[in-house]
Amino acid sequence: MNLRQNANADSTDTKTRNGGELLRQPGCKSICLIFALRLDVKLIIIIGDGMADEPLEALQGKTPLEYAQTPHMDAVARSGSTGQFYAIEPGIKVDSDAAHLAMLGQEVDISSSNRGAYEALGAGLALGPTDVGFRVNFATIDDQFVLIDGRAGRIKSEAKELEDAVNETVELDTISFDFKQTLGFKGAFVLRDDDFTVDVSLPTQYGVGRRIWARPLVESTKALHTADTINEFMSKTNEVLKRHPLNLERLTEHKPPANVVMPWAAGQISRLNPTMTKYGKGLCVAAAPVIKGVCTYSGMDIVDVPGATGEYDTDTLAKGKAALEHLDDYDIVLIHVEGTDEASHDGNVEGKLITIEKIDAMVGYLLERTDIAQTRFALLADHGSSCLTHDHMTTDVPISVCGSGVGADDVQQYNEKSASKGRLNTLFGRQLMPFLARSRV
Repeated sequence: MNLRQNANADSTDTKTRNGGELLRQPGCKSICLIFALRLDVKLIIIIGDGMADEPLEALQGKTPLEYAQTPHMDAVARSGSTGQFYAIEPGIKVDSDAAHLAMLGQEVDISSSNRGAYEALGAGLALGPTDVGFRVNFATIDDQFVLIDGRAGRIKSEAKELEDAVNETVELDTISFDFKQTLGFKGAFVLRDDDFTVDVSLPTQYGVGRRIWARPLVESTKALHTADTINEFMSKTNEVLKRHPLNLERLTEHKPPANVVMPWAAGQISRLNPTMTKYGKGLCVAAAPVIKGVCTYSGMDIVDVPGATGEYDTDTLAKGKAALEHLDDYDIVLIHVEGTDEASHDGNVEGKLITIEKIDAMVGYLLERTDIAQTRFALLADHGSSCLTHDHMTTDVPISVCGSGVGADDVQQYNEKSASKGRLNTLFGRQLMPFLARSRV
């Protein structure tokens, strides 16, 4: 188990006074007084990515949360309070990076994503203020660079072989870059120096049937140079990967070859913005690099957990154990599970049910091994994800809170329908941490 401490978490100039902190906050031209969490309780936040859904005919008109066996999630709802949650606002379809940024107290501009930067941070790649980070996929293309499969048949950990081949073979003229495979078909890529910009149009993993080619969004030397460099990188990775023995083997097995590395989300950040440090010392337990990156950006430490895959086969109990092993050293532990969202994007109802029940088992493990009088739990999704449309939803998701200082309502189950009956009413992303920081909820 690898713990990555955030060396920059305390880089913001602060002074503690009467239980508060003097911080310069974004948008605040003067020093702002913010009262910190410093409670005598531990806060455990459990997030099932895309866990909420819509009623499915395959489940007799129930949602996966209603259909799955979730006695421990129901116990959280039964012993505490429940409500409806929007990461941004009603009617807005939100990605996981924006949702988690909002939940951790960041300003969010949904029209402009910095996802690539968070992916790079989460992958453990150094990212300077002028560097540009990218989320990349191993993908399948034809000879004309037309996208066939944006995830190369969901290639698994064997993709590490392909990362090694790219890093050992691919060179870009006079250009420094870092590339790392993270989870299965996913990876991160960084272009270094101040010659690059995020003002480029990139392919997406959903653009099947389209030619993957980067183009400048503005008329500038940097934008043209960035697009040309990305296209050179994709061309050179294709030359290496299409002849790689692993891909030749995949072809014989009638599996899509992972024959290109495709950057599809760019991002650039000038500095970290440790919004979470005013609540105490925070730890993120996650597999998804983008979530690790958002938490790093927000001032939290990261722990890498063996067996945490970001897929349906993830080991949620290993995540629960990691959280408890570090709980004495942290005020806040955020546990994120990606598999529910991945199942939704695949339309895999069974996979979503399995992952929900794995999350429930982890919740039970934590409840049994913590002192509820000294601990507060929050259980929620960051957004809904539909197994029908394979896309994120704009509706509210359920949130339940239990433990120290939390009053109870009459809700008996944790699911979408019960959320509207709880005493918490409606909460929004940037309200989450101030709400959970109250002495009584």
